[in-house]
Amino acid sequence: MTRLRTTPVAALWASAFVIAALAIVQAGRLPGQAAYAETVSESGDYTVLTARTGKGPDERPHEALWVIDNRERVLIVYDMEDAQRGNFIVRDGGSLENLFRTARPR
Repeated sequence: MTRLRTTPVAALWASAFVIAALAIVQAGRLPGQAAYAETVSESGDYTVLTARTGKGPDERPHEALWVIDNRERVLIVYDMEDAQRGNFIVRDGGSLENLFRTARPR
């Protein structure tokens, strides 16, 4: 009786194919409408991005400003109804740890 020995390289390739297949299956379950960040910038401990909120007219849509403080691990979301006038309204925010804990399925 001969024993078949699997090499570590073959095991790694097999696991890579399994992971790739799982990623493809999960990607097929994603919602149809994607969200895109309009502008993203990072400086020091801060990451800032803007994205359309879906409100306002097409020619001047409202935008949200997302600010992440990486040092304090805090996210703050501002709504900009009119970016030209600089009107910012704090919409939400909080500890990233708490936000992820709340969003995690139980």
